[in-house]
Amino acid sequence: MTAAEFGATAWGRAWLRTIESMAASAPNAQLPQARSLAKGGAVSVTGMSAGRVCAEVAARQKSHAVTIEVPRWDDAALARVREMLGAAGHGDAGASGDLPDALVAELQGAGIAVAATPAECGSTCACTSRRTPCLHHLATVYALVQLIDEEPALAVRLRSDDSVVFGSAGPGSLEQLDWIALSEVDPASFYG
Repeated sequence: MTAAEFGATAWGRAWLRTIESMAASAPNAQLPQARSLAKGGAVSVTGMSAGRVCAEVAARQKSHAVTIEVPRWDDAALARVREMLGAAGHGDAGASGDLPDALVAELQGAGIAVAATPAECGSTCACTSRRTPCLHHLATVYALVQLIDEEPALAVRLRSDDSVVFGSAGPGSLEQLDWIALSEVDPASFYG
């Protein structure tokens, strides 16, 4: 059995289900190409913050800037999320970036949606497609699913407000706080 390419965690699967819905009346013909773009590295997430994902999607010798505005949880839902994170031992909102998959079921059981559907999100893309969501939006969601699979706390960060503190910059940020330039390492003191 091979590992899942997308949706390896419950957090990623929640986002994956927003575009690969079983309730759809017909399959979306754009999904295979969108998956291929994300899997092939054609999607570069350039920024992620509370309520926003920005990406560049390279397709057919063109680059398309995509911005997805994700609706944030209201104050009551956010308070409940913080409470549940604290009860699960993650009061720091997953400073390590990891959150237990069981927390997704708890949130959904409390009526709190982990992910937002494309219809709930605002999206901008400079392409000329008349389809909503466009191919580039879908490819960005696939890339987002991969990032969330790597660091589930990003799913909470997206739906939260700016007051939620994260200890790691993570793959969804423009800065990787846990990386330093090799030139900043003093070999004499590093090796003791």
